[in-house]
Amino acid sequence: MIGIFLLGLGGNIASLNGGSYAYIADITVKGRSRYFRQALLPAAVGAAGIVGSLGGSSWFQRLGFPLGISQPFWFAVGVSGFCLLYTIFAIKETCPRKPGSQLCALSNITGIIQLFKVKRKTPRWPLGVLCLMLSLLWGMYNALPGIFVTYLVGPPFCWSPGFVGYFQVAIGGGFFVSAVAIRLFNKYPYVLMMVGYISGIGCLTLVGLSSYTPNKDVTLFIAAAIGCVQSSSNTLVRTTMSKMVGPEEQGSLFGLVSFVTNLSGVVFVPLWNFVYSSTLSIIPGMVFFIFVGVIVICAILTGFVKFKAPEMAEETLVKEEKEDYDLSKL
Repeated sequence: MIGIFLLGLGGNIASLNGGSYAYIADITVKGRSRYFRQALLPAAVGAAGIVGSLGGSSWFQRLGFPLGISQPFWFAVGVSGFCLLYTIFAIKETCPRKPGSQLCALSNITGIIQLFKVKRKTPRWPLGVLCLMLSLLWGMYNALPGIFVTYLVGPPFCWSPGFVGYFQVAIGGGFFVSAVAIRLFNKYPYVLMMVGYISGIGCLTLVGLSSYTPNKDVTLFIAAAIGCVQSSSNTLVRTTMSKMVGPEEQGSLFGLVSFVTNLSGVVFVPLWNFVYSSTLSIIPGMVFFIFVGVIVICAILTGFVKFKAPEMAEETLVKEEKEDYDLSKL
């Protein structure tokens, strides 16, 4: 509990993601696909997840408890230390530091508020709607891995840690498919979001029904295959938001995104785990059907932003916003 608390003080994985997305947004100039470049981030996470799932399962099976737990954690400490040194000494800042600016200052918070408060040529409400969608998606997908493991190691599946690792590898492979899909169809972000939602709905529906099928194990891997592009919606929402603000506001935007995603993890992860434990005796897969409902809500909100605010087309908005900035400095 102490370790997780310290992890939370640093912003957890959400802040790391936010900083990475903001960095890529800063160094992506006009003419390059920001959708694809930011899709490479979850693809890298998926690759690391595949290695971690296979390596961690094998590590635990060979050494058992406690070495099979402690040694991977110490390895993760070493990797984190390397990443910290790499970030400090190898990665350059994208924007010059303003004279008199401070690391901890009230202006960092007011910059987030200005995203919605300052009057602009374009309305700000689509940004708020997309932020709400992202909080729902992140809260669901953040709770999903733990629920998956608990669901699969218990009856009627009773999977071994190795078999759970194979399933996680199948899920992780979807990040690569999502990156390829975004690369091919980055001109149609809202359409691709809908495809991602449909993929997630199909995957979670099959997982919820898997305990009632004749071959439960095969059904779960088919569900993983159907959900191969579900992660694209999360990436596309972030990138669409980043294209709705100017280059100097990317840090404020992704600071807001990090706050919202962390808050959604605090609120939704305990909520979804409580729902899972409460409905397990009634319908084992009910929580997955509830997740389907969450995705349907996000799909409705996506359609609302697309059709009720047609003037918010990303390419047009980016051109208007970027006229006020010197892109040669990025």
